Amino acid sequence: MRSDHETGFAGEGGGMIGERNGRRRRAGMQEVAARAGVGVATVDRVLNERGSVRVETARRVIEAARALGLRRKLPAPYARRVRLDVLLARVEMPFFARLNEAFVRIAATLDRSVIIQRSTLDDTKPRTIARRIRETTADGLILYCEEHPPILAAIEGLAGRRLPVVCLTTDLPTVSRLAYVGIDHARAGRTAALFASLAARGQGSALVLTSSLGYRAHRERVAGFEAGLAEYAPEMWMLRVLHGHDDRAACYRLVRNALLAEPGITALYNTGGANRAVAAALRETGRAGQVAFVGHELTEMSAALLRERIMMVAIDQAPELQAQRAVEIMLKDLGMFEPELESGDIPFTLHTRENA
Repeated sequence: MRSDHETGFAGEGGGMIGERNGRRRRAGMQEVAARAGVGVATVDRVLNERGSVRVETARRVIEAARALGLRRKLPAPYARRVRLDVLLARVEMPFFARLNEAFVRIAATLDRSVIIQRSTLDDTKPRTIARRIRETTADGLILYCEEHPPILAAIEGLAGRRLPVVCLTTDLPTVSRLAYVGIDHARAGRTAALFASLAARGQGSALVLTSSLGYRAHRERVAGFEAGLAEYAPEMWMLRVLHGHDDRAACYRLVRNALLAEPGITALYNTGGANRAVAAALRETGRAGQVAFVGHELTEMSAALLRERIMMVAIDQAPELQAQRAVEIMLKDLGMFEPELESGDIPFTLHTRENA
């Protein structure tokens, strides 16, 4: 059943169409018909869901009505089955587990005409990912991947097929993508620097552990952290950037060795997901609670570390909201989602022992 604001016409003489910026405006079926290049009878059949109109024609009518101020989705008789391809990495990591679960919950709330297909790919094999992207038969692609040449070329190749692409969590701004959905990673890095510098009283050096700088998200976090230190604590310096690829054993070893070799480390920023490994290294070296540890994502593990005062702040990027926003943006582009949307910018939240 359509709500009052969706029933836009009172007859050929004109009627109320939609509402934009708080002001109502008038438009008639003839105006919509002229804009869509069809007859008035066709407009009537489409907007009142009487059928017998080609899908392409119905879409033109809906687009014309939207342009005139009527917010509405494509009527059910003209809706087609849509499949969204979601490509993720490392679902064993807490962040990706949350993303995966979010897409499962979202899929359960959608109409049967929308199918969300989730795939997990090995992010150490960019050519395999590129091939998977090229071979997609979906109507839209939501993905998380590195900024690797074969992957970028594969995504750019989808532009010729007019297949919308939404970049999730980490952006690929050099390709033709519909939107980026995620946080401002540079600001997250600066925020980490602010808290780390306060806890360290602006003294000593900071150690950075990252996953892979092949991801723009991690590059921006590291750059933001360095810029933040320069502003908030000019006497502190970024000692080293360790690349652990979220491998727990490797991250533990790298952090432990650095802490043992550098007694002047007063802060540690983990841009990735290996918080358990960092905590183990801090405990092993007797530096837990002495080094200001800032990391990402609120999980059971990070909440426990916050309560134990081993981690100072956890910066959470709301993967559930990211998944929801990505699907909404995609469905709106495909003509299946009605409300006006905010941008793909996702606010990050800060968690300490007080609100973990």
